[in-house]
Amino acid sequence: MERERESEPVPESTREPDPSRSSAWPLVAALGIVAAEAGVLFGLVVIAVAGVLAVGASVAGMLHETGYAATPWRPLRLIGAVVAIASAAVWIAVAPAATPAALADAAATDGVAVRAAVVLGAAALLILAGFAGPVVSSRGRTGGRNLEG
Repeated sequence: MERERESEPVPESTREPDPSRSSAWPLVAALGIVAAEAGVLFGLVVIAVAGVLAVGASVAGMLHETGYAATPWRPLRLIGAVVAIASAAVWIAVAPAATPAALADAAATDGVAVRAAVVLGAAALLILAGFAGPVVSSRGRTGGRNLEG
């Protein structure tokens, strides 16, 4: 009877976590949030863009790593689109009108509008990376140029 209990499989919820399967994505996401917030708050464009890119990439990586997405590229495009819509909405909300001239004027004179434009640019980079990633990664697997030799 004792042997039967020992050979029974241990339920997944009661297993000890495997330390070799820890992920670095949460740390990257946390640092990205801090960088994005500091960059937007203090008007540091490079830090804001890097923070938005780090947050987007880490969330997409976490979704892929946990099995919610087959690849990280589609979630990366989706995250970029959500961030782009939110930042465009903020930019339009602070502009006097939704015309190109009014948006450009708001970006030149309003601090919130210029910060929204910076985040919109970072979101565009996330979307671009989401479309370029599959092309670049498939080229590396199908016999593209070997960079090592």
